[in-house]
Amino acid sequence: MILELGDCVLDVDIEAEVDYCKNLSLCDCDECRNYYARAKAELPLLTDFLSRMGIDVSAPDEISSFFDPAAGKVEYLMVAYTVVGRIIKNGKRPINIHDNGLFLNISIDTMYVPNEQKTEDYFTVTVCGIRLPWGFD
Repeated sequence: MILELGDCVLDVDIEAEVDYCKNLSLCDCDECRNYYARAKAELPLLTDFLSRMGIDVSAPDEISSFFDPAAGKVEYLMVAYTVVGRIIKNGKRPINIHDNGLFLNISIDTMYVPNEQKTEDYFTVTVCGIRLPWGFD
């Protein structure tokens, strides 16, 4: 499926991406588990944006974060997803979303991120600026 997001044009295999997200091995550290538990409820606009590419917001390939106990929040320096497909036209600027009081910066590129993709045709969607409350069941 051809998608235009910002000034990017992408060719995404939505069905393969949905299957990929369902079968992805997730990290079991506390900060990652916090992200999986909170992302959909706390970040509805990001969830919608990613779902257009078949991405489950709760199934990233890579997360870099730190916990700020004084604030009771986790700062997610970057959350990266790999997408089955290819970039037809890469935008010159990141895509910005204001979601639940956060300014999110989204880059779409061919940056290498450790992943479990079984294809050479993939690209990376990286989100910066996520800060979520601490706590999960």
